[in-house]
Amino acid sequence: MDVAVLGAPGDVGRQVCTQLIAGGLLSATSRLQLVGRPDGASRSAAFGLRADLADAFEERAPLIDVALSPDDVTADVVVATAGRTVPAEVGINADRAALAAANLEVFRTYAEALARHGSGREVVIVVTNPVELGVAVMAEVLGRHRVIGMGAWLDTLRFRREIAVELGVRRHRVGGFVGGQHGERAVPFWSTVSIAGLDDDECAAAVAYLRRGRSLHTLPDDVAAANRLIDEVAARDVGEAFVQVDAMPADLRVIARPSMTHQSGAKTATATAGATVDLVRTVLDGRDIVVAAQVALDGELDGAVEVPGRVQGVPVTLGPEGWTHVLLDPIADDEARLLSVAGRSTDGMLDALGVALPAAGPPVVGAAASTPPDVAPGAEPSWSVEIDVVGADGVGTVATLTSVFASRGVAVDSLSTRVTEVGSDGRARTGVVAVTFRAGERRARALVRTLERLAMVRAVVVREVEPRGAR
Repeated sequence: MDVAVLGAPGDVGRQVCTQLIAGGLLSATSRLQLVGRPDGASRSAAFGLRADLADAFEERAPLIDVALSPDDVTADVVVATAGRTVPAEVGINADRAALAAANLEVFRTYAEALARHGSGREVVIVVTNPVELGVAVMAEVLGRHRVIGMGAWLDTLRFRREIAVELGVRRHRVGGFVGGQHGERAVPFWSTVSIAGLDDDECAAAVAYLRRGRSLHTLPDDVAAANRLIDEVAARDVGEAFVQVDAMPADLRVIARPSMTHQSGAKTATATAGATVDLVRTVLDGRDIVVAAQVALDGELDGAVEVPGRVQGVPVTLGPEGWTHVLLDPIADDEARLLSVAGRSTDGMLDALGVALPAAGPPVVGAAASTPPDVAPGAEPSWSVEIDVVGADGVGTVATLTSVFASRGVAVDSLSTRVTEVGSDGRARTGVVAVTFRAGERRARALVRTLERLAMVRAVVVREVEPRGAR
């Protein structure tokens, strides 16, 4: 499987790349595409990051590719971290309107490039803020079930951690989700909280203890008050500001702590990347797993929430072809009200920027999703590639080449080899491996690009030998 990281040279992008390799998510014949801008510091940093990752993970690194144009992005999973971020300074809080205006064109540029040149089945994980805007723009172009926003999952992991710390248990024992809008309008779904080892009554008692008699009706005012407090204290002593955050209720800490972390100068790149890599792992795993994510809605919350919003963070089923179902049981009145507030806010931002959403329709999954829209199933053209390799008779050479096809679900119709140069020891120094296969044009282009990045490969020549639908 191949992963592309848009904005790879940035703080979060670099962390995502590092954690993907360190976590062993990518095999030796997978491709990690580092996507930067074609000019300035981003260009230089993309090549430097490739060298740094190779130095750190030489024994287990995937193929690492640098792309400096949106048109060159091809992958099974695309992680969008490119764009402007909020300055990491005390007293500087996120201006969502400014972020939205600055990053709108970034989202559109990559969405349109993926529509033109992508594989036709990639899953896009939006990390760049505002997450809801990125999801809306990408979904408008690529289809809503192939696009998710990472923010709700990061907020969910923070929520579970705050609960676990206060109860003195490990985070993996805590269930529960956060939805709504990533940031100050996040909605902690207290009604979804569960704690492994506690029965229903014990869990209800633990939740009551954690909530301290508070309702989510007061959360927006609590967030505003917390921001004023930590801005005032942090101006004098950042350490004391964190002490003030520690004394806040769990659901308020979910919002206040990352804000303070970012303002401190440490930023939140490590945690953000960790949550993102969790979602990448889920997509690559091949199973459907329930996570929280920002998604483009089409009636899934109608009747349950007064203002459902066009993009909301909700629990969804996520798998290798995107998300399929919203899984949100009836929620408490205060949760529904806060979700409406988040929906109203996001809709206002999208309206102000003229962003629409795709027409209603069922999710595109299964065989239909695996074939690019310009190639009907069973009508892929046949291609022939001649791969000029070093060490043509070396152990594992042919196996490595064929695994590039097999790991991407492409069957090889025929394979042959011929030696072009023999060394003094009688062994083949160079040779050509000829492979024919069937695939759509986009997938063929991605395969060739991956083959070209193998260390043993000197050149790849490709030609179409049987036109589309000629069988």
